[in-house]
Amino acid sequence: MDAAVRRDTAVRRGGPDRAADTVAHQVRVDAADVLTIGWLEAPPAGARLVLRHTGSGGASGTPSRTEHTVPLNGRPSCSVALGALGLARGTWTVLLDTLGLTPSGTAGSGADDPARPLLTDDPGFSLDGLRAYADVRRERAIRVVRAPGGQVALDVREVAPHAEVTAVRPAGGEIQISGRLAYTGPRPGPARLAAVARKGGGATARDLRIDGTEFEACLPIDALVAAPPALWDLWLEASGVRARLATLLDDAPGKRNKLSFPRQIAAGGGGTMSVRPYYTVEDALSVACHLVDERDAA
Repeated sequence: MDAAVRRDTAVRRGGPDRAADTVAHQVRVDAADVLTIGWLEAPPAGARLVLRHTGSGGASGTPSRTEHTVPLNGRPSCSVALGALGLARGTWTVLLDTLGLTPSGTAGSGADDPARPLLTDDPGFSLDGLRAYADVRRERAIRVVRAPGGQVALDVREVAPHAEVTAVRPAGGEIQISGRLAYTGPRPGPARLAAVARKGGGATARDLRIDGTEFEACLPIDALVAAPPALWDLWLEASGVRARLATLLDDAPGKRNKLSFPRQIAAGGGGTMSVRPYYTVEDALSVACHLVDERDAA
């Protein structure tokens, strides 16, 4: 989007009394929890950034509002170390307070609250950026969220370790899986892929290799078909961490109804079995093993 179109969009979104050049072209949170916002042209002199959180107010039930403000000092970009602010869980609205200024920089009529939602045409994240963010050990994640109208917010939530799956290759009597540890940081030392039957208590495990946070695993299907038919949940175990295999960072939930992996047929102790990886309703990776008759196996 060029500057002229951006200015036109800003006016249409914000109205004639708002600065037309305050649509941010960059709004990102990096792996160090630093929020960076950039504009093609600096917001009006005296403008400031406002982070606003609205909570329940505790036992009284009265809404409470917490704010953090950052002066922009006439600059076309700003960086905010969010970790130092101790942001509470939930949604933080990001606003631009121009102190009632008109686009010309003169005092306007003002309002009870001169702060207006910050607008952007930046999606706020990339898949590579989300993976780099998850490479760092953390218990709380901060993510930029952009509403359909361009309004910016920060989502602050608790996170638990998982093993982010990036590729699944079922072929040749094996299931090869690539991925990276999420929210644990690097885990040197021995590691293994564990398949645990959802019912019956069966389990099997294979060693795997971790390089930093990236891992490669290979699960032979004969270890699964040797047991009774079952649904097998997959876990990565390394240096005190037990992490469920899942694909959660791609912002594409509902994989169970969107992705289907090829099945493999193998002879087991109880007969001929179909072995197929699949995603659960929580987007975790599991393997389904069930008996098939000879006609289905053909």
